[in-house]
Amino acid sequence: MASMSLFQRIYYILNPPTPAKKDGAIRLGLLGASNIAPNSVIVPAKSHPEVIIAAVAARDSDRAQQYAKTHDIPIVHSSYQDLLDDPTIDAVYIALPNSHHYEWALRSLQAGKHVLLEKPSCSNATEARKLFTHPLATAPNAPVLLEAFHHQFHPAWQTFLSLTRQTPWGPGTVVDTSSQFYLPRGYIARDDIRFQYALSGGCLMDLATYPLSCVRQALNLSNEREEDLVVVEGHYTPPRPLSSYDSSPFHDAPQIDTAIAATYQTADGLQTAHIAGDLAYTAAAAAAAAAATQNGGGFLSLLPTTWSQCIPWFAWPKTEATLAAILVASQGGTETQHFVQRTVTIWNMILPTVYHRIDVRDTHTLYRKGRLSKTWEEAQYRKAYNWPAGDHRAETYQEWWTTWRCQLEEFVNRVKGRKGSGVWIDGGESIRQMEAVDKTYRRVGLEPRPTSAFDV
Repeated sequence: MASMSLFQRIYYILNPPTPAKKDGAIRLGLLGASNIAPNSVIVPAKSHPEVIIAAVAARDSDRAQQYAKTHDIPIVHSSYQDLLDDPTIDAVYIALPNSHHYEWALRSLQAGKHVLLEKPSCSNATEARKLFTHPLATAPNAPVLLEAFHHQFHPAWQTFLSLTRQTPWGPGTVVDTSSQFYLPRGYIARDDIRFQYALSGGCLMDLATYPLSCVRQALNLSNEREEDLVVVEGHYTPPRPLSSYDSSPFHDAPQIDTAIAATYQTADGLQTAHIAGDLAYTAAAAAAAAAATQNGGGFLSLLPTTWSQCIPWFAWPKTEATLAAILVASQGGTETQHFVQRTVTIWNMILPTVYHRIDVRDTHTLYRKGRLSKTWEEAQYRKAYNWPAGDHRAETYQEWWTTWRCQLEEFVNRVKGRKGSGVWIDGGESIRQMEAVDKTYRRVGLEPRPTSAFDV
C-alpha cells in the first residue's frame, strides 16, 4: 500500500472507519469525564471492533450527562463506585487527577475490571509499588493493568529504539540521551489541576514524565543499573505571574513545578541523560535554551525581557540518543582504525501520526598510527507510520492509527489473551518510572507528591 499523505492521515484520525462491533466486545467505562478521553479512548474505540464505550461516571452529574450526550455514551452512573459495580462493564479507563489514580485503580481491580490507567500511574513510587505488586494485580488470572504511556506503542517510537539498539556494525549502547517536551504559555489554564500539589500536580507529573520515560527507555538499563541512576543536577521553575501587575495566587502554588530540567548519570559515569519539560513555554525560555548552545540566543535574545517572558513559544518534542563509537574495521593492529558513532533523533515522538521524522547520523572517524586521518558523516531520514513492510504487524496496524489507537489495540490483545505486537508496559517499568520521578523531585528541592491513605 502506498504511503498516506498528511491530509489522508488527518482525515482518518478525525473520521475513523466504524466497523461493526463483534460479539464479546469489551465494554469500557470511563472514570471521569476527562478532556483527554476523546483522544485516548473514545475516538480510538470507534475504529476498534472489539471495544464499546459503554458508560461514564463523574463527580459532577450534570457534566457527566452532557459528556455522555456529546460522545454518545449510553450509560451515566451517579458515582465511580456505581460504575465499578455495574456487571456489564468489563474494563475501565481512569483519567482522574493523579492523586486519585492509586485508589481507583485498586478499587477497579477489586471489582474485577481490567484497567487502562492514565500516566503517571500513581502519585509516587510508594503508591506504584503497592499497586503493581498488590495481590489484586499479580494473582493468577488477575485483570489487566496498563499504564497509558501511549507513545511507546507506536511503530515510530519502536523504530527509534531499534535504531539505537542494533546498528549495521553490531549492538548499540546509548552513552548520552536527551528529551524535551514543551507546551506554549497559556495553553493550560492557570487554575488547572496540574498546578495543585494536593492533586499530585506538577510538570514532571504530567508533560515532563514523557521525556523522563523516553530517556530511560533509550538508556535501556538493567534493573540493577537503573537503581544506581543518579540525578546529578536539576532545577525547576515555579508558577510565574503573567506580569509584574499579576497578583493572582497562581504563582504562589507550593511544591509545584511548571517547568523542570534534570541530568542523570549511571553510577559508573558511562551513560548520561537529560530531560526538559515546560507547561508554560515562552520566548524567554527558548532564548535561554538557544543561548546555551552554539546557536546562541538568535533574534529572541534581542527582545525585551518583559516581552519575551510573556510570549508563548513552540518547540517540537524530540528525543535524541548518541551511541558509543564502534570499531568497524582495523588493519595492522592499531595501524589503521575506523570508528563509527551513531546519533538517532526522533522529532515529535508524542504525536507521530500527524508528523514525525527520525534522523540517523553516522559519524565516521579514521585513525592512522593513532592520529586522526579523516572524518565524514552519513545521514538518513526515516518515517515509521506503520511497522516495516513484511512485518506481520503491518497487516493489522494502519498508517492513520494514533498512538492511542495503537495502545488500545495492545490493551485489547492482552485482555483477549493474544500475542499482539509484543510492545507492553509491565508493572516493574511503571514502578521504576515513579522511582525516577521521586528522585528527580528530591534533587531539585521539591517533595514527591502526597501518598494516599487508601488501602484494600
